[in-house]
Amino acid sequence: MNFNSFPNEVLCSIFDYLPWKDRQRVSLVCRRWNAIINSDHYLRGQKLVLYNYNKAKFFSGVEVELLNRQKNIAFYSNAMFDTEELLDTIGRSFSGGSAMVRSLSLFLRSEHRLARLVVDNIPNLRHLTELKISANEGLTNGVLIDSASLEKLNISFYQSSVCQLVTPRLHTLHLTVRYPSEMELIGTISAQLVELKVSFISKDHVAKLFRCDFRSLKTLNISLKNDKYIAYSVSPVHLRPLEREAIFAQTIVGLETLRIVDICNIFDIDFLKMFAYAKSLKALTINYFKLVSEVSELINGFKGLEYLNLEGCQRMDDSKRLQLPCLQTLVMPYKQLSLFSATQLDTLTTLYYNNTTKDQTLLIKKIAATFTNLSFLCLQHFDNELDRNALLHLNLLTKLRVLVIENMSVSSSVFENCPTVPQLQRLVTDTIVSEVSMLDMIPARFPSLQTLVISNCFLYLILEDSGKHYTTFDELRRQMPCCRISTKDSTIFTNTAKQS
Repeated sequence: MNFNSFPNEVLCSIFDYLPWKDRQRVSLVCRRWNAIINSDHYLRGQKLVLYNYNKAKFFSGVEVELLNRQKNIAFYSNAMFDTEELLDTIGRSFSGGSAMVRSLSLFLRSEHRLARLVVDNIPNLRHLTELKISANEGLTNGVLIDSASLEKLNISFYQSSVCQLVTPRLHTLHLTVRYPSEMELIGTISAQLVELKVSFISKDHVAKLFRCDFRSLKTLNISLKNDKYIAYSVSPVHLRPLEREAIFAQTIVGLETLRIVDICNIFDIDFLKMFAYAKSLKALTINYFKLVSEVSELINGFKGLEYLNLEGCQRMDDSKRLQLPCLQTLVMPYKQLSLFSATQLDTLTTLYYNNTTKDQTLLIKKIAATFTNLSFLCLQHFDNELDRNALLHLNLLTKLRVLVIENMSVSSSVFENCPTVPQLQRLVTDTIVSEVSMLDMIPARFPSLQTLVISNCFLYLILEDSGKHYTTFDELRRQMPCCRISTKDSTIFTNTAKQS
């Protein structure tokens, strides 16, 4: 076999399987291989991951020249295994100012010299734009991140560590908040942030968010991951930001994307009201809230909303309907029975829907009556199997171009009663369980299909007649020569064999 007959893309995929030491040896084979392995195009998509658990064998292949060329580097380190060889290589590479690293990740098990060495040399990394630091222990002397080029920062400390930033170009911060010092960090740079993602481990620090100046902020992502059994309420003192003269209320006017995920069911309507002045919102995610009438009224106040995600929410009040004239994408509340039928959402083109009922005969008919312009429909997380009548009226969605069925069991006859849908271009079945005979009707029902994705599916065959023909993935490809078919991580199980 002549490897030089392969295109560069294929050779890149082959080289990816080699450890770095062997890859450098391979680069000496010929000029073409050397050019591929050391090209910016190849290195841009690669990550050099340095594990020092097998230090003697691995770090002998990591040299200053190699480290200098890498665009993406991740260190997984432990003080017990730091080697003088590694520290010397990092010191010579990073302090010299010639390192090309743009994305740097530090995963630290304890405080040690490697962490301090890398952090102290950040000012010398002139191309660094992304930095991630995750540490199991605190850093005794704190952390000073001084970088003129840094744009994105991700920090998570399991123990309290004072962090100071000198980062004039920083616009994106992802932060796990466990201690007061981390909220103080947000306050010092909030005015320059365009995107903030903050994960609260305790509700005790949430209210400090409302003291910040977010004049540049466009995206805010809030999640609460602890305090499961202790209720949260906003005190009268913290409600003051709702007043027009308060800096929080004034500076979130330009906010465009807001995501609030409360898996602990602690936040209430008073918390949500803190964002009432974000009148420029285009995308809103509220997960695991009770949709009482006040929440519905708050949502309807964002008239420019184009994306609404209510996954995990419980519908409590049917008297309030969505009135969003610009809404294009809707992720329905969990086990939502009502389809907001009192309001026509003519602008909606994308719908993610889950269902808890057994009788699905009128499912699509109701969807088509409420959302008349759907081009993308995702059916997901049904409590009951997607039955043979579920797609009975699919042809009523005349503008449908993409159908996704995921994360559920599916009847093998689901497409038998489905009418022909000539306009459908893409069909995705992702993580479903069904019989392989489900595939039989796809070519006839969707004659214009351009893409068929069968991903991570468990398809089984019950052999009643050993001579009976059944569809295979290869047979499906022969029947649909103009359709691109992907069967990644999917398997057909039979009594005697399986294909994947």
